Amino acid sequence: GQRVLILLDGHRLNTADLGRINWASIPLGLIDSVEVIQGGQSALYGNNAVGGVIKINTRRPTDQLAGQAQASVGSFDSYNGRFALTGAKGGLGYSVHAEHDEIDGYRDNSQYEAEGAGLRLDWTPNDAFNAYGSVNGVSSEYGLPGSLTMAQLEVDRKQSSSPKDTGKEDSLYLRAGVGFCVGDEVTIAFDGGFTDKEILSDYISYGSSLKQAYEISTISTTITYDIDGFIGVIGIDYSDDDLDGLSEGSGTTKYAFSRDTLAGFASVKWEQSPDWLFSGTFRWETAETYGVPRGVKSDDINDEAYAWSLGFIRFLEDNCRVYGSVRRFYRYPATDEIITVYFTPVPVINFGLKPEWGHELELGGDWALGSFVLGGRIYHQWMRDEVFLDYGTYQSFNLDKTNRSGVDLDARYLLTDTMDVSLKYKWINAELDSGLNAGLDVPLVPEHKFRMVFNYQPSEPLNVSLGASYAESVYIGGDYANTKDALQDYVLVDLNVRYAISPELEVFSTVDNLLDKEYTSFGFSGFSNDGFYPGVGRSAKIGVIYKF
Repeated sequence: GQRVLILLDGHRLNTADLGRINWASIPLGLIDSVEVIQGGQSALYGNNAVGGVIKINTRRPTDQLAGQAQASVGSFDSYNGRFALTGAKGGLGYSVHAEHDEIDGYRDNSQYEAEGAGLRLDWTPNDAFNAYGSVNGVSSEYGLPGSLTMAQLEVDRKQSSSPKDTGKEDSLYLRAGVGFCVGDEVTIAFDGGFTDKEILSDYISYGSSLKQAYEISTISTTITYDIDGFIGVIGIDYSDDDLDGLSEGSGTTKYAFSRDTLAGFASVKWEQSPDWLFSGTFRWETAETYGVPRGVKSDDINDEAYAWSLGFIRFLEDNCRVYGSVRRFYRYPATDEIITVYFTPVPVINFGLKPEWGHELELGGDWALGSFVLGGRIYHQWMRDEVFLDYGTYQSFNLDKTNRSGVDLDARYLLTDTMDVSLKYKWINAELDSGLNAGLDVPLVPEHKFRMVFNYQPSEPLNVSLGASYAESVYIGGDYANTKDALQDYVLVDLNVRYAISPELEVFSTVDNLLDKEYTSFGFSGFSNDGFYPGVGRSAKIGVIYKF
């Protein structure tokens, strides 16, 4: 979660600490596209974009009223209902959404319930000016079932080691921006966002609780120059991420984190000819981090980082292309990787923890050959100062060198007019390259992964998809010596059936983990016992979608 950047309409969902992404804040009924950009993308997007970027874009309103309503029920007493509507009148567009999601969960005390709603207004009085503003609120409550030992896992994988631990989160997101054209070639844009989030975690099993309050402010300014196949962009990004925490148990610990970042970047794209596209980007960023553990402000921790990228695309005939790039990327340690307040009697400030950085070389291409489509890339990452967590002490540390080599393949073959098969395959060799464990595997990184999907559409209304996903065995988190038993590899099978009753009305049914495979999704080496999280067993869902 720290090494993939998540953007919703250009706004970051990642926080400066190790907090999780609030996926419930994404209006699913309004999603227009999801773009996955692989590899180190810090030059263009900044912090967190080490492994890649996921860009989620919502639909822009048009004069034609459009929307959808969806409801579904399923296993573990799950229920989901959502509504979305977009439209415009004159130069004013609007988008509204609401959603409710609840489930009892596969394990004891793994229940979850969330409600969210939002409104966005877009104002476009003419072709030279636009403005928008949005508000989105999410409230969720959930159980915290905890990890299991291997003995507990073998006795009852659905049990909870913390049957009364619960969490609650309330979040408010405010976003706004304006853009305008200066002549025919220059566009200027200002975007800003504010997040107010409160999280309460009750660890009854530990006799403690944790309250966290976030305030996150972001400002971004870009100037774009576009003329005759040349696009140049310069910009400034600023963020202020504040967190106040209160831990109560055997004692009371108050703490605060704060991080301010300021970055400048420039990028160019040059279409040298219809067959060649070249690109280059450079970013420089500063980060100031400090903590206030037990009411005593720490010294400021000032870091600087930079990133760059150079790339090309060569377009060939018949929808084919080859591409390549070389990049430098970085990631700042999360605030609670630097300042440890959890599971320690006294907060620990790690002034020596450095930002991680590295270089990446990538070559790839896409080919369309009749009924066969093939895409793929090969890459190598040289990582330096990668931040790892010692699950025994909950202290983070830098490892001098790590390396990753990989191959990604994506193929699709049209068997007949009604049947096709697709395959995604990933091979990655992730190694520790220094210290006592040089040459050993990075924990939690499977060397081989694949997904195959068989799709059958016997008639226009009916579509049936049968998929299988494989993940190879991995060493558990914290097992840098590769001495503990690895998590076993597994294959999961899923089924998806959709039937369009009319252009507006569709019914669907899905079954995940069709064969009810028992597998372990995550494990770590802890204080006294290793901890494991079981994967979810067979789960089914049936629902209806109405579009208008």
